[in-house]
Amino acid sequence: MLVAGKLYGETPIFNGPYMDEPHTSGRTDIMSTPAGIQANKALVRAYNQTVFNNHHTDRAADFLARDVKWHGGTLGTVEGLDNVAGLVRGFIEALPDLTATEQGIVAEGDTVAVRYVVEATHTGDLLGIPATGRRARWDAFDVYRVANGKIVEEWAGDDLLAVLVNLGAYTPPWLEGR
Repeated sequence: MLVAGKLYGETPIFNGPYMDEPHTSGRTDIMSTPAGIQANKALVRAYNQTVFNNHHTDRAADFLARDVKWHGGTLGTVEGLDNVAGLVRGFIEALPDLTATEQGIVAEGDTVAVRYVVEATHTGDLLGIPATGRRARWDAFDVYRVANGKIVEEWAGDDLLAVLVNLGAYTPPWLEGR
């Protein structure tokens, strides 16, 4: 039986990009127990609540590994605790009343996926867009990988088009004239 990437009753672990390839990323299966999976979810929830909703960006190191990687799609990849913490700090400085409300959470093995609705007022420079004072609301879907009680990787899927539209920085053709 294959559970959370480990073949129970046998030694091999297959968690590569394709299930027939052994993984080589250094992942552990320590957090694959039900209690471990719940601990991973609790870590991600605490990170979101503390750093984003309570705006304590100085506490990012409590949740992120030193070699954390943040993948932001078109925004690129940011590596290292100081760089990721700086990125998060920049978002909170531009959107100081930001709240990310959890809409759903799923976890398996070392991976936690969360769907959020994010709301904030744009009062500082964000991605090169000067403060507009406008309220923005968008959907986000983030996937986290946890190891040894820390977030080691995050894939951030924010609806950047919704952000740009909400801030008045872009109007897609289908919304022109509204």
